[in-house]
Amino acid sequence: MRGSIVIRVIPGTPAATAVEAVGGRIIQAVPAAYFPSAHPEVQAWAEDQLVRSSNDVCLEAGDRYSLDDLLDMWMAAYVRMHEDWAPTGDVEATRQAFAGRFAHDLDLHRSSISLIEGRPTAAVFTIGPLDGILMPVLIEIDPRHPGRELAARAAIATMLVRAAPTPVEFDGHADEPTYMRILQDIPQRSNGKLTPMNLVEISEQDARPATGPGSPSPGTGGRCSPGG
Repeated sequence: MRGSIVIRVIPGTPAATAVEAVGGRIIQAVPAAYFPSAHPEVQAWAEDQLVRSSNDVCLEAGDRYSLDDLLDMWMAAYVRMHEDWAPTGDVEATRQAFAGRFAHDLDLHRSSISLIEGRPTAAVFTIGPLDGILMPVLIEIDPRHPGRELAARAAIATMLVRAAPTPVEFDGHADEPTYMRILQDIPQRSNGKLTPMNLVEISEQDARPATGPGSPSPGTGGRCSPGG
């Protein structure tokens, strides 16, 4: 992305129209992912997932792990998830940036790690609450494990139970098949304050006409990028 910037825009807004007019290219989509966690249908879905996974998945809260252990899990998934469209340049600097953010904003009790046969397989890292909303992020720690989706569903279900009554809005990419299958399965999904959202790449020169009051600001990735 040399000579270009990545900005975050909400589809259908004037800012999105302006970015499209200067040749912006959508490089990643973040689908609508707001859920009222206390809704009976959401809680029933979560309880069902926990029953289905109870024989195979062990669940632990984030506070059972050190910050370094959590960062090890996070960074391996983060680098892999971004390598095709926004490769991580300085991995160590990115890790340090996340260390600072997690120390301040990560809700350890509402973060959940799923283990199969004693090995972490999937996890939900939950940020916030920010403006009254929790922001969970699903990561596949072992993306080749045959039980990865079962583990992911259990981690999300545990987070939803612990999150209630605080609403949640997931931060996840449309090109993550496990995440998308689960997201579309949870009832009561709707647009939120931050989703849907597109990450759009435009050249720095073309970006100038799109700047101004109400226009999107430059960024380096999704809301889970360091500082973003």
